[in-house]
Amino acid sequence: MSFNQNVSSFAVKGGGGGSVAAPVTVPNDSESIIGTVVSNSARQNVYSTGSWTSSGPWTTYYHSWQDANSKIQGFNMFMGDGHPNGTNQGMFVNDGENAMSRVKEYAHGNRVGNHYKDMFYYSNSSGNYSGVTWRCIPVRNTTGASITRTLNTYLSSVDTSYGGCGIFVYTPNTGVYSTTTEGTWTIAYGGGGSTPSAVGSGSVTIPANTTVLVFVNSTHYYQTTYRFKDTNMLYNLNTFIGDGLVCDLRMLETVATARIGDYSSNTSSNPWKLYPACATTFGDR
Repeated sequence: MSFNQNVSSFAVKGGGGGSVAAPVTVPNDSESIIGTVVSNSARQNVYSTGSWTSSGPWTTYYHSWQDANSKIQGFNMFMGDGHPNGTNQGMFVNDGENAMSRVKEYAHGNRVGNHYKDMFYYSNSSGNYSGVTWRCIPVRNTTGASITRTLNTYLSSVDTSYGGCGIFVYTPNTGVYSTTTEGTWTIAYGGGGSTPSAVGSGSVTIPANTTVLVFVNSTHYYQTTYRFKDTNMLYNLNTFIGDGLVCDLRMLETVATARIGDYSSNTSSNPWKLYPACATTFGDR
């Protein structure tokens, strides 16, 4: 079985200080491939020192992304390092034996993710500061008109703020990768409560000929001593993807691999920089 492929290149330094073109290959977008990128953290529930309770990389962190500071911290942690300009500071992500940092997971059928995923880690905490999971699916509108669809999820949570859950959409200010200079966040669904799994659905709007980044966040639910459950699952993908919407596979690779931005400060995140990075590596559109 084979796929038609897009091939682009990016510059890398050769041994003599020059640049050479390295081939980069990704499949063409299609309804047959739906991918996501996942990161998670054990948060407070790490043994002894190193726990970060309600404080994120530099201030209070709400997993419900209810304020601008939480979105900045959340995006940086999702990308693999909450303090990307640091030296010996904690990264606030990938801090457990089986934790993940920008791992790609793909749909088989109409679902992707995990339902009642069992986790074991210290300490025995059932409060607001349990572990967290971030999942991103880049969605591209291939038509000339805006499309609004319902995204269906099951999510675990601990409360509605520190340990909340939700669906968040990042929309660039242009429909062209290379000309993107900023973007805006919207909340498609925000919820929570003490539950190992609950329905969380929201309307996601994708402008014409544009790729948006859809984030699905969940919190690890305390089950019993040292054991937690994480539910972070998208379902009914057959009614979300298709008829003009695809998973943007160029952006999927960029989200999973790119090193973006000038990280002179950990108090900014600049997710818009993924777009020109995608254009440089995989080709503009």
